[in-house]
Amino acid sequence: MALRFKKFIENITLTEAQWKDAKTKYEGVCACLDKHFYDSEYNENHKFLFGSYKLKTPVRPIVPEQDVDVLFRIDYSTYLKYQNNPGGLLQEVRKALKEKYTTTDIIKAWGKVVLIQFSDGTHNVEVLPAYEMYNGEFLIPNTENGGSWNVFDPRTPIKSFQDSNQSSNSLTQELTKMIKAWKRNTSTLEYKSYRIAEDVTTFVNNIYPDGADTGSYLSVIKNFFTYIFNRISSTDARYSHINTAKTRVDKAYQYEEDGKHIEASEELRKVFGDVFPKEEENDDNTKSIRSFTNAPSPWRV
Repeated sequence: MALRFKKFIENITLTEAQWKDAKTKYEGVCACLDKHFYDSEYNENHKFLFGSYKLKTPVRPIVPEQDVDVLFRIDYSTYLKYQNNPGGLLQEVRKALKEKYTTTDIIKAWGKVVLIQFSDGTHNVEVLPAYEMYNGEFLIPNTENGGSWNVFDPRTPIKSFQDSNQSSNSLTQELTKMIKAWKRNTSTLEYKSYRIAEDVTTFVNNIYPDGADTGSYLSVIKNFFTYIFNRISSTDARYSHINTAKTRVDKAYQYEEDGKHIEASEELRKVFGDVFPKEEENDDNTKSIRSFTNAPSPWRV
């Protein structure tokens, strides 16, 4: 099963070309805004990557709603200009981007962000204009409820995740990707990426602070679903989905203990989808038992 989980991680990890595409997209967006707001070429210091692409936990295949989250730093004069009109800043960002990107690309401004949906059907970019305060937190525009500026602190959860991932020898990152694959395979499940990262970080810090080898990943998955299931209310919208996944992983674990690797992989494919590899054979003793069970029964004739 260790090889299956290793292949599973490979199957859901972005390719080098996909990472390059994401970087090209968000750097292009920020370069456009640099030219507009600073009248300069692309300045890497004006962008702050956060979310899945900062944590290196996005999964493939790429889907239409897959966005790269990037913050664009505005200067103090721009903040003062829009201090009483946060929606105006989003509209200026949108206008600046529309001057660069073609009419086949869709650019929307709402809430706190401007979304660029690229016509090539790969990565989109959500850009969040923000003013950085002296304490390292950001003020971000919010157009809801009449408009306001909200405090946003992306650094704290990023550090928490990265510290956990380093201590656990990348278990935090890999488990996050596996849970995202489950979420992707569960169409009606609402489970935000940032919340998955938070839940996995808490779980790993409490149960596997030193990490786990790939051969133990079935146990890790089993324990994660049990951990989450025992901590949510039956009224939580995720409850039935987590219960179903827990039941299937429990069955997979028992099958694996019994040497029934084919059946174990079948249960895991129900959880994670076709990205989880099929097992081709069971242990010899299991195959013998199956052959005996399925053998002709002449005494019944």
